[in-house]
Amino acid sequence: MSLYSDKEPDIKPPALANKVLSVLLPNQLLESVLGDLEEEFNILAKQNIKRANLWYWQQTLETSMIYLQKKLASVELLGRLNFYLPLIMFIMAAGLIVLLSILSDPASISDTFWDELLQGKIHTALFSAHFWHNFWDILLLAEWGMFIHFESFLISFFSIAMLLYLYKKQHASIIKLAVCGYSLAFTPYIWSIMHIANHHLEANQIGPIVATGVLCLLYLLPPVSYMIHRKLKQLQAEHLEFRQ
Repeated sequence: MSLYSDKEPDIKPPALANKVLSVLLPNQLLESVLGDLEEEFNILAKQNIKRANLWYWQQTLETSMIYLQKKLASVELLGRLNFYLPLIMFIMAAGLIVLLSILSDPASISDTFWDELLQGKIHTALFSAHFWHNFWDILLLAEWGMFIHFESFLISFFSIAMLLYLYKKQHASIIKLAVCGYSLAFTPYIWSIMHIANHHLEANQIGPIVATGVLCLLYLLPPVSYMIHRKLKQLQAEHLEFRQ
């Protein structure tokens, strides 16, 4: 009896690659795409199985990226992200402002929080279990005066003016508007950390600088989110007109 068989081994495309495609591709396209890829894979596999597997993964990644970008670019998904992420950041920023106003014992947040605060890095409180455990209690101590700061209003006003210019005059794309908007929102806080790092400041000088950065973030998140929301609505209307 011969130890060899004329029958070709059953070679199949990588199962994991097919799983990736099944997750990302629409159901109505999945079968035809898999069929086309498998047909080409079988041809290549007869020549070199390793090269066939490499080719299959390359095609899987390229195809997946196309449909992943389409999913991420969908108006509905962007709309949800543009609502929930700024809302979460807004609440966290408000909590940090209240914390900065009432904090009497930095060690209650963490053993190193005072040193981090002296560097302007109040965001490190977000990594503290104590902060989150008492988060709503901290927010309940909020007073209007904690959130009113002229310099932060002024910085935010000019930032919003720049965004309005991009929005109305330049007709910026949704991506450009989002990148510019959220960059402007976070820039004052990043600047405050850099400014504190490059200057020898007293502890009582650091608090107002940090507060300015966080308050600018607080002031800018709602208008940035709203402008992006308006832009998304425009895109949605344009898509509907195009379909009709």
